[in-house]
Amino acid sequence: MPSLPLKVQVGIRDHWNREDGALQTILKSVQELLGRDVSIEPEWQLLTAELDTFYPDKGNLVAIVAGCVQVWAKSMMELLDDESLEKWTELVLEKTLAPGRLRVFLEVGTSDKAATSWSERRGGFVVSLPKRQVFQPAELFPVFRSGLLACFDEEKKAEIPVRSADDWADVEMDTATGKAQVVEQSSVSPSSSGAKVEFFPSVGSLPRPDQLFLKPPYHLTMTLGSEIEIQCSHSPTLQFLSDYLRRWCRVNHHDTTNPPAIQVTLHQSAFGLSEMFDRLVLSTEDTRYTNQFKVTSPVLIALIEGVLGYELVSSHGAWSFRRDAEYKSL
Repeated sequence: MPSLPLKVQVGIRDHWNREDGALQTILKSVQELLGRDVSIEPEWQLLTAELDTFYPDKGNLVAIVAGCVQVWAKSMMELLDDESLEKWTELVLEKTLAPGRLRVFLEVGTSDKAATSWSERRGGFVVSLPKRQVFQPAELFPVFRSGLLACFDEEKKAEIPVRSADDWADVEMDTATGKAQVVEQSSVSPSSSGAKVEFFPSVGSLPRPDQLFLKPPYHLTMTLGSEIEIQCSHSPTLQFLSDYLRRWCRVNHHDTTNPPAIQVTLHQSAFGLSEMFDRLVLSTEDTRYTNQFKVTSPVLIALIEGVLGYELVSSHGAWSFRRDAEYKSL
């Protein structure tokens, strides 16, 4: 069997096996509360093979897997500690009596949804990780909690909603490239931007900024003056605006060098590793003595609201826009 990538090995050491780490700490708490040893032995070769394409940084892959198990354990802790769920706790104790331990099996599901269930055949809980990139493991807390509550009740299992990804329709922009094309827009994204964050995030579990900010909500501000500056958390939005405006910009024939009527300049972000822009500046400063054109805002607002689907939040001092729905491509 081939050895694990070095970053995966380091991630296992730092995020999974570390005795004073967040994961092992919560697992010890579950063990003390339940009075049973907790047994989790991840098949790292299989997990890495299944999730490899979603996590360019293999160290981050391990951190996310550990974070998901930590959230699952936190869900278990809260349920075991809830006096109103005494019957459910008794069932957990009964199910784990014969093996004398709480067994947890990790696998990657067949869809982008996380889940957890009880397996009579395997004699333990199954935690199904979503087949997608998870940015905040804490987003899975309500999924794991409802799954644990329903795992011994066939009727409750049937009541757990399964969200379909069939409700798509719109023409938007590809998240990764910023190119306009036919896209799908989900009525409920896998990680709902409207959900409240219940747990403080771990820096180690978060991806790089150039990956993290591809997820909503997207924030955009526009300031007006001698030049127009647009700042946005979603780099492809700025790239799209830049490409579109450059494509249709007139030439300033009053200048012998025939420059563009408007200078459209993208500015690289100070954060992240790959190409990521956080500012777009529209200006006529370089040709102000020969240029009859002016930078105006209505065209930009029409693009931001009408084409890109952002909504105006405030127009006091600066124009602020926000978009909560994730861009999805076919």
